[in-house]
Amino acid sequence: MKKIFSILSVVSLFLLASCEKNVLSYQASDLDVTTKAQIRLVYDLPVVAATAQNITLLKYNDQTVSQISTALGNIFPNSTAKYHVLPIGANKVEAFKGAAKDQLVYSNTFNVPAGKWSAFVYNANEAPLMVQDPEEYETGHPWTDTVTYIRFVNLLYQADGVTPYGKVYLKGRRAATQPNINTYDYIDIAECDFKESSGYIPYTLKRNGIAIWSGTETGLAFVLFNENGEQLKVFTSAGALIDYAATGYSMTKGVNYIFHLNGKMGAAYSSQSVRLSTIAVN
Repeated sequence: MKKIFSILSVVSLFLLASCEKNVLSYQASDLDVTTKAQIRLVYDLPVVAATAQNITLLKYNDQTVSQISTALGNIFPNSTAKYHVLPIGANKVEAFKGAAKDQLVYSNTFNVPAGKWSAFVYNANEAPLMVQDPEEYETGHPWTDTVTYIRFVNLLYQADGVTPYGKVYLKGRRAATQPNINTYDYIDIAECDFKESSGYIPYTLKRNGIAIWSGTETGLAFVLFNENGEQLKVFTSAGALIDYAATGYSMTKGVNYIFHLNGKMGAAYSSQSVRLSTIAVN
């Protein structure tokens, strides 16, 4: 028994030594917040959505940082809410499209303050709109509430793609409860003029019309109204004018979302590009 124990001890020591020799280490360093900032770039130019408009290469200060195809209404790179680290102060940004990644779509120099920022590229000739992100996000009580949080950013243009559309009201939409089963209930979330953003507004999730802890609510719908109280209307491919509604959303309790309204109105389906895009940020 003593001999077996000795053998096991030797084997154990060998395994420990082997583990020590094969430990994986990752190089990391703390961000110097006195000289560096974090930037999330959002692609919101008012052009009609098409694959040909996808950004295929992104540069900061003449250095390539992404070669992932990024569509209108999304963030760089792609749709994951990641940040790039940039020096505080003036920074150059360039975005290219095309299979060869050589067609310049956007170029500008913008000032980056300290902190964490979402930078919205909303005009081909203007610096991005800078919206500061919180260091910590609201998450709510883990058991007693069903709240998610929504920040609204308005970057919508008139049909010319130059004139701002004006103030827009973001509302949640749910089927009304009895007895008005053929109508909707509208839940006020935020109102923003052009190039404005709201704070993170709590929005209660429900299931079967009852506010209970459910984790994620599916089938959510959101609508937009103008200053006259009229619901925003868009053209269908058949040429009909209908109320705009963003449907089929799934939102999770404790998660913070940015809803950024971007694009332009149109005189026809082929010339409009109204997008209510979302980013889950935590």
